[in-house]
Amino acid sequence: MALAEVIPTDEFAATMKPVRQASHAPGHIYSSPEIYAAEKETIFLKDWQAVARVEELPEPGDFMTLRIVGEPIVLTRDESGRLNAFANVCRHRGVEVASDSGNTKEFSCPYHGWLYDLEGRLVGAPYMKEAEGFEPGSCRLDAVQLGIWRGWVFVNLDRECEPLEDFVADFESDFGFMRQDRMKIFGKFETTLNCNWKLVVENAMDKYHINTIHLDTLSYKTAHMDVDYFYRKRGGYGTFFAMEPRTNGHRLMFGRNMPWLEDKPYNFATACFMAPNYQQFYYADNVECLTYWPLGIDRTRLVVYMLLPAEWADIEGREERMAEYLVQERQVFDEDREMVESLQRAMASELFEPGRMCHAEGPIHHQLRYYLERMFGAPNPG
Repeated sequence: MALAEVIPTDEFAATMKPVRQASHAPGHIYSSPEIYAAEKETIFLKDWQAVARVEELPEPGDFMTLRIVGEPIVLTRDESGRLNAFANVCRHRGVEVASDSGNTKEFSCPYHGWLYDLEGRLVGAPYMKEAEGFEPGSCRLDAVQLGIWRGWVFVNLDRECEPLEDFVADFESDFGFMRQDRMKIFGKFETTLNCNWKLVVENAMDKYHINTIHLDTLSYKTAHMDVDYFYRKRGGYGTFFAMEPRTNGHRLMFGRNMPWLEDKPYNFATACFMAPNYQQFYYADNVECLTYWPLGIDRTRLVVYMLLPAEWADIEGREERMAEYLVQERQVFDEDREMVESLQRAMASELFEPGRMCHAEGPIHHQLRYYLERMFGAPNPG
């Protein structure tokens, strides 16, 4: 079924208007199985996506598995120290050759025992010498495009995709000064939300809800609602604003800015998004990163990373400050959970009619216009 048969493009006219005149999008885009299937093909099998930090695979032999809209992937660090990505699919019958994460010298298919090395080459196949014309040297796990930006591992399932350097060019220009390649993970957690992936993305962009849902956890730390945003291609955005530190009695976590931000005020903060699955919040003393993973039309896996400068690994009070920060972060996400899951129920309701947007929802509006233009060819008046 063509998407135009699911929702005629004229249904998006109110959303495509300038933000101060616009309304939110129809609920179908968050609840239609046909639209979700099209998103998989058009977005998640075509775009670069952040999947890990390089420090999560520090040693030769390290590997981790993941899924992108159901497609199984394995990341490896080979004996030369290079990172690789492959389809986690045996070239014999298709069984996954790796599970979970760990360290190994080779992958053995659990079904028939075919062996692959860390570079994806077939190095053993029992009894296949009897197979006429079979060339083990030409058989290997299918490679997946992999690139690294500022300590982040990105993959792309499209063999003819644009270079990662081009994909992240705007982001590097705007936020490369944050030097995430000089940072390490100090905390990480994940959760599954019973809602469409776009609702999770939009919620993280939404400054409008902070003074309501996060009245006790965030609102008093953010100066005001009138934040200036700048917008980039593919629905990306960024903003710089003032926000009080969130732990340590509302002081900087370790009483100082990160070394490369010493010229910034203590309440320096930014927020930004790079479609389709990567969002970041920068502060004077740490960085919080979110990645989004659709698990179905109404289920999303959210992975949250907290980063600190690598040179702070042994700083006094680190464990206590990290624990305090993680407790506060989990509280914020728990507050959001009820709202985004309620939103999902509304999107499938015949009673839902999209309401007008607030100017504070500018990033949501920008992302929706990009999405609707890409997915449905909705006219964008600019």
